[in-house]
Amino acid sequence: MKHPPYHLRLNKAVDRFALIEAIKRLEKLDGDLSAYTYYGLGGPYLEDFRMLYEFYPDIKMVSIEEDKETYKRQKFHLPCGTIRLQNTRLKSFLSQYEANDEKSIFWLDYTGLEYGHFEDFMVLLGKVAAFSMIKITLRADPTDYIDRGSEDRKAEEFRKKFVTVMPDPTADPPALSDDFAYLVQEMLQTAAQKALPGAMPLMFQPVSSFNYSDGTGILTLTGIVCPRVEKATVKRVFQRWRFANLNWAKPKKINVPVLSTKERLHLQEKLPCLVSPGRTLRQALGYLIDDDKATTEAKLKQYADFHRHFPYFLRGIP
Repeated sequence: MKHPPYHLRLNKAVDRFALIEAIKRLEKLDGDLSAYTYYGLGGPYLEDFRMLYEFYPDIKMVSIEEDKETYKRQKFHLPCGTIRLQNTRLKSFLSQYEANDEKSIFWLDYTGLEYGHFEDFMVLLGKVAAFSMIKITLRADPTDYIDRGSEDRKAEEFRKKFVTVMPDPTADPPALSDDFAYLVQEMLQTAAQKALPGAMPLMFQPVSSFNYSDGTGILTLTGIVCPRVEKATVKRVFQRWRFANLNWAKPKKINVPVLSTKERLHLQEKLPCLVSPGRTLRQALGYLIDDDKATTEAKLKQYADFHRHFPYFLRGIP
C-alpha cells in the first residue's frame, strides 16, 4: 500500500502537536494520564505514536492497521516496546471494542470522506467511557463534488450520500475550501447529536478544530465525551487555550509557510508577537516570501500562531 509522507508535511505536523497540547489539558481535567489508552491509525511510520511516547510515556497505545504489508512496516518502525499492534479492520475493531470504564483517546485519522466514517464516529461515541477524547480527521475537498459541466449531478450525489448527517439536506456543497470544511464539521456535529441526544447523560464537547491542506483539503475535530453536568468544567479547562473551539465555531486555518532554518532563527527574537504579527515578521525579514505583501503577511501570521508547533526537517546522511 502506498502512503503519502505524512511525517514530512508541515500542516499535518502542526495538527499532531495540537493534539499533544489538547492531551495536556486532558490531564488537568481528569488527572492521571496513565489511566488512558491511545488508539490510532498510525500508518507505516507510527509518527503520532512516536510523539505520544515522547511526551506521555505512561499512556498505553494500540495501533489499528488493516493492510498486512503496512503492518509489517509498523513492526519495523516501532518507536518503543509498549505499543500493541493489531492487524485488523477498524470497523471490526470498533465492533468488538468495550471501554469497561477505561478512558480512551482515539484518533480516527481517515484519508477520505465516506458516510461509513460518520458511522464509525457515532459507534465510538456510544462506547467510550466518560472523559475520553476523540479526534477525527476527514478529507474536506470541495473539488471532489464540483465538476464543471456536472455540478448538479455531483451535488445530488453528495446529498444522497450524506443526507442523514447534513444540517440542511437540500443544500449544495459549497465551492470554497474553508466553507466546505465547515460543512463537514457541521455534519460531525449532527452525527454527534444523533449518537448522544439530549436525553442521554453523556455528550460530545468539541475542544478544537482545524482545516488545512495536506495534499488535499482536511478537516480535523477533537472533543471530549463527558457527562452533560460536567460541560462547564470541560469548557473551563480548555477556554484559555488559544486554539480552543468550544462552541462549534468555524475551524481554525493551518497554512504555515516553508521557511529556512536561518529565517526561523532570525524571526525567533520577535516571537511571541500578538500585535500585527504578519506585518512585524515581514518587516523583520525585509522581503516577501510569497506573491505579494498581503499573502506574505498572512503566511507569517500563521507562523506566529503555530511557531511552537512547527517541526524542523533536516537532511541527514545515514
